[in-house]
Amino acid sequence: MSLSLVIFDVDGLLLDTERVWQEVWIDVAKEYSPDIAGKSLFKKVVGYSGESVGQILHQELQGHCTPEEFLETAREIGLERLRKELRVKPGVYEILSFLKKNKIRMAVATSTSRLLTEERLKRVGLYSNFDCICCGDDICNKKPSPDIYLEVLKKTGTNNKDALVFEDSKVGITAAYRADIPCILIPDLIDPDQEQIKMAKQVLPSLNDAIPFIEQMMKE
Repeated sequence: MSLSLVIFDVDGLLLDTERVWQEVWIDVAKEYSPDIAGKSLFKKVVGYSGESVGQILHQELQGHCTPEEFLETAREIGLERLRKELRVKPGVYEILSFLKKNKIRMAVATSTSRLLTEERLKRVGLYSNFDCICCGDDICNKKPSPDIYLEVLKKTGTNNKDALVFEDSKVGITAAYRADIPCILIPDLIDPDQEQIKMAKQVLPSLNDAIPFIEQMMKE
């Protein structure tokens, strides 16, 4: 494989944000009703954004509060926690260093806004590693649409077969699959189902396991 570009999702893959948001949703759900299971509710919306999240919440909240009320409360609490608790996932610094050493370009494709993405990547010292950062506000259709990955390929002038994606969520790997880019799935909070496993080139437990796998791919 002629690997020239590796594209990373951010939340749940580079940054350990999903775990923080899950804890926030558990706390917020308790505020509105003991009948709302915040943990399972959060897992239903992982990777989704915008209208899709609103539709799921409308079904699950059962009138205890509006989706807008729930999201506003969770967002306020979550952003404050992430200002204090932002952590990098295991293996991130190591894999970025490996790719840089081997002169393989790196990019980001995330549904999160550019303002938050750039601030967080800079805060943990990752920002300067990436040749291209494509965010949710750069495209019209978010994951699972392939648009964000196609945009990264366009901006970097890369053929889809010369790229590799790392994702942690169902909507993310679906987006990469629809863009016809090989994808390694590293699950975060949710174990993959058979559909996701079939779409992935490989499923690995963490980024720590990715370096030897990439080395093998480069020899193929």
